[in-house]
Amino acid sequence: MPRVTLAMPVYNGQNFIEQAIESILNQDFDDFELIITDNASTDGTQEIARRFAKADPRVRYHRHPKNLGAAPNYNSGFELASPDSDYLKWCAHDDYISSNYLTECVRMLDSKPEVSLAFGRTQCVDGDGREIETVGQEIPSLDGLSVAERFGKVIRFSGTCFEIFGLYRMSDLRRTTLHRLYYGSDRALLAEIALLGNYARCNDAVFYNREHRSRSINIDDKRARRQWQFADGGNKASFEHWGLISHLVEIARRHPDVSPTSQNLLQIARFAAHPLQLSRYCLELVGAVSPSTQRWIRRQAFRPLKA
Repeated sequence: MPRVTLAMPVYNGQNFIEQAIESILNQDFDDFELIITDNASTDGTQEIARRFAKADPRVRYHRHPKNLGAAPNYNSGFELASPDSDYLKWCAHDDYISSNYLTECVRMLDSKPEVSLAFGRTQCVDGDGREIETVGQEIPSLDGLSVAERFGKVIRFSGTCFEIFGLYRMSDLRRTTLHRLYYGSDRALLAEIALLGNYARCNDAVFYNREHRSRSINIDDKRARRQWQFADGGNKASFEHWGLISHLVEIARRHPDVSPTSQNLLQIARFAAHPLQLSRYCLELVGAVSPSTQRWIRRQAFRPLKA
């Protein structure tokens, strides 16, 4: 059985998927399987993926009969992983990694059992693969913090969740709630992983994160983001922030063996009580009643920044 499972969820990814797959197959660590889970793509994704699967036995292609949304598709890669895999990494179809990425991250996890997530440094690129300034932020070090403090720091960090594409210790990942049906649930998953173990940055490995217009973080409409995350939820009101806070409370109560529930809930309370967060909760409630009023409030709030 392969030591590492690489799970690549994709929907209509023919523009970049070849480079993503090639960067995986060119790793200098080769004890892995690549599982491509296709959300019923309507472009050339299926043909490209099947070609790679036919040529390399490490590649498995699974096509869903319909588009399930991003969260179920991410989770399906985990569910299809070989049961004896030690580690798992999710791979976006539009990103790619340096040839030593798996070697460096596996070495880190093998040598430090207290680490649950290892990841390389992030280098952003444009649609043509040219290096650009980083779009977003990497999470600061969690070293020296208590378990609850690690949890709180990840919750409060408002970066770009580059770390979601790191290499996870599978035994810890199996204890998590995985991805949920609201946009931004990757933040909760990263926080839950921080409860179960530390993070480690592998500076010699590089994660090439591609910036382009069709990325999910560039979707402004909250209902469209909900539909991206959960295909059947596009016509419903979006409660991203309410979904996150309720998910975090569930996580805080799931792991009393590693950190007292009261300390975990205190970290969540500090996060939720911030004025910006409180305004987000209120705005989502307004949007459930009147989306047009919600859009008007957002325009008024952002007008000073644009000026």
